[in-house]
Amino acid sequence: MQFDIASCYIRPGYTDLRRGINGLIETVIGEMELHPNGGDLFLFCGRNRRMIKMLYWAGDGFWLFQKRLHATTFPWPNSEMDALKISEAELSLLLKGIDLWRAHPILLAEKRLENVC
Repeated sequence: MQFDIASCYIRPGYTDLRRGINGLIETVIGEMELHPNGGDLFLFCGRNRRMIKMLYWAGDGFWLFQKRLHATTFPWPNSEMDALKISEAELSLLLKGIDLWRAHPILLAEKRLENVC
């Protein structure tokens, strides 16, 4: 199984994760003002930031992924922008729990090493 993700969009703030595919599609269209069937991945986070849902159109139907953390919470932007676009590399960091919106010692060290080399 392979996913060709065009772009990744985060819905800042919290989303009611009791919503299923249809409810999240309504959020993408109505609140984020984007089209859910263009090969983009859409991410939503619950109020307590322990769970995220990801919505993806695969050409013949929607995939709904869910990840729940037990020991920590996901870093998540609180600003109420319509949609925040991130790269796949940033998505990978986010899913590992690395906060993209605040200074992070590991990321700062990596940037310093890149400048030295």
